[in-house]
Amino acid sequence: MKIKGLFMDLIKAIIFGLAVSAAMGLLLFLGGFLFGSFQVENGLEVGKDGLLILASLGMFLLAGMLLSKGKKPEQFVEIESWRKHFRIIGYKTVMGVLCLDLLGAASVFDGLL
Repeated sequence: MKIKGLFMDLIKAIIFGLAVSAAMGLLLFLGGFLFGSFQVENGLEVGKDGLLILASLGMFLLAGMLLSKGKKPEQFVEIESWRKHFRIIGYKTVMGVLCLDLLGAASVFDGLL
């Protein structure tokens, strides 16, 4: 039962990450397309670069959270509302999956370029 819950939480995290990546990629693409002389290449380049920057900032933040884990106790106050959506995995795992999804979306933009 616990393994099934873990897989369901991971699937939810992946779907959440894909939705956020698609939304951010679309916004960045439109910004690059509109401000880049209405050329698709400029939109793809801005989308790829923006997603890579967001993924690297997220991984940097995640590394900081993991390194400071034992030094100071965490004050996560919304744990009950978090457990409604993710029963087993924590917010650090979801953030890691989100960063991986952002990198995947950036590689798709790079492939299209």
